Amino acid sequence: MEEASLPHLARGAEMLSLLRRLRGAATKTSSEALTCPAATFAELTASPSPARSLPCPGPVYIALRRGGRRLHEEWCEKPHVEDCISHIFSMAGNEQAAPDTIELVLAHGLKIIAPGKLGTYFANAHRGRYGIELIFGRERVRYGPTQMIARNCDFRTIFMEFLANRQLDELAFFARGGRIRRFEARQILIRLGPPAQAVELYRGNRVIAPDEIDAATIDDMISTMGGWMLRHVDDSGKMAYKYWPSRGADSTANNTIRQFMASLCLVHFAKAQNDGNALELARRNIDYNLKTFMRIEDGAGIIEYGGSAKLGAAALAGLSILALPEFDEDLNQALALLKTGIDKLWQDSGAFRTFHKPATRNDNQNFYPGEALLFWAELMHRQPDADLLDRMMKSISYYQAWHQERRNPAFVPWHSQAIVRLYELTQHETLPPMVFAMNDWLLSMQQWGDASCPDFMGRFYDPRRPSFGPPHASSTGAYLEGLVAACRLADSIGDGERAEAYGRAIWRGIRSLRQLQFLDDVDTFYISRKHRVLGGLRTETYHNEIRVDNVQHGLNALLSLGSDPQNNRSSGFWNPELDWR
Repeated sequence: MEEASLPHLARGAEMLSLLRRLRGAATKTSSEALTCPAATFAELTASPSPARSLPCPGPVYIALRRGGRRLHEEWCEKPHVEDCISHIFSMAGNEQAAPDTIELVLAHGLKIIAPGKLGTYFANAHRGRYGIELIFGRERVRYGPTQMIARNCDFRTIFMEFLANRQLDELAFFARGGRIRRFEARQILIRLGPPAQAVELYRGNRVIAPDEIDAATIDDMISTMGGWMLRHVDDSGKMAYKYWPSRGADSTANNTIRQFMASLCLVHFAKAQNDGNALELARRNIDYNLKTFMRIEDGAGIIEYGGSAKLGAAALAGLSILALPEFDEDLNQALALLKTGIDKLWQDSGAFRTFHKPATRNDNQNFYPGEALLFWAELMHRQPDADLLDRMMKSISYYQAWHQERRNPAFVPWHSQAIVRLYELTQHETLPPMVFAMNDWLLSMQQWGDASCPDFMGRFYDPRRPSFGPPHASSTGAYLEGLVAACRLADSIGDGERAEAYGRAIWRGIRSLRQLQFLDDVDTFYISRKHRVLGGLRTETYHNEIRVDNVQHGLNALLSLGSDPQNNRSSGFWNPELDWR
């Protein structure tokens, strides 16, 4: 035996030791880790073979990785898992880099899926939990759930790639005897220590239990999410918009509203942390965005990108400036110009036109007017304006009636924040009922005990009303922003029942955000550029794209909670007696 191959075999032997322990772990929860001291090569090779026998329930997928990079992968069909382990280590024996992680998938319960049932059995909710096997003639191609998570692909993409590579269409595939099978899988991640550790995965991750969410968790989320934001602003002040972890690449797409939302969040985070360097970075980011996207036309400031100038982008640009503790004449002038542009889009009915360019567009009414109203509310906190107050009240009345006729959850958070900020200034008694009506209705969108998967718990998505859009980290974060404002309002006027209802929803939503956050070497097992993802939030549990607003919305909500629960015991959220789990 060559000396160079010993490290591979020794690490393979460590895994055999862990597998013996896994045999007794079938009844344990999917998020429970099994650990043991790293064993020596001599001790394990001296173990009697029968003690190391773990029958394969079906095909076994094994991938060897180092630093997230895949060194070798193979599907193996042998009587025992140990046989598969020995086989793959012998195949990888000449690799120069020894693996530090082993990805193990034990497939079982293979089931043929009828052509008409593909959508039912291969939905997004099944990604990362089930695998797919494509059979055509003598060919057999499998993708396990962890492979799909690592590639960030869906079942349809895999099937279409298979067909394209064989110059087939779907009808020809099935007409010529093609079959598709779905299979269940036990997912185990082996980290080769010392000490060696085996973690049973669920959808390539661990399920975050409700009991894991507390004040300390919130502090950690604020720190790590804020750290992600800071790391993604370059020296020029440009914020990375979208990152694809599986590719290790940035998207070239951009969105001005989300960019200025990120600017606003950076200011909030810097002030909350009392961090002068972070505040300077936030200011640099605002300057970069204004220089890149702001235009002056007909005496008004607009935010333009790709031929589009949106009401919401101007409002968020103004909000980011207003959030600064102080600003110079250049920013003061920019703020005045942006206000002029927003005022030009307001109409006597109380409605807003939603686009400067193209002027014919007037969509996104669920989003942009609420953002503009929040800008006005923050502006009035700086300098009360009776005329602006009249226009705000007219718009709030108009849009509340508009919303009642076409309810949509996207409408709720921006209008909730705007109305709460206005109420804090005016104490107008007609305002709280509007906030409560919107957020009482919104609560029905959140999944908890009825969630089809444990890692879905706390997200805002109602599968019975898919027309409201797919589940998304940014949506859950945005709804939490509105709910935090509504909870604060309910608490301030002594509506304890509502404050607790909203507080319960906030806690549950935080569990969902924590589930989506990239946390450590376990959920980043397939990612080589870990510094680009740690602290960031996936779009969904099965879709690992990180968009800046995935992080920004949730972080803003957490910052709005206040950081000292000891000083907030009366509130619905921080009430220690609140049963939210």
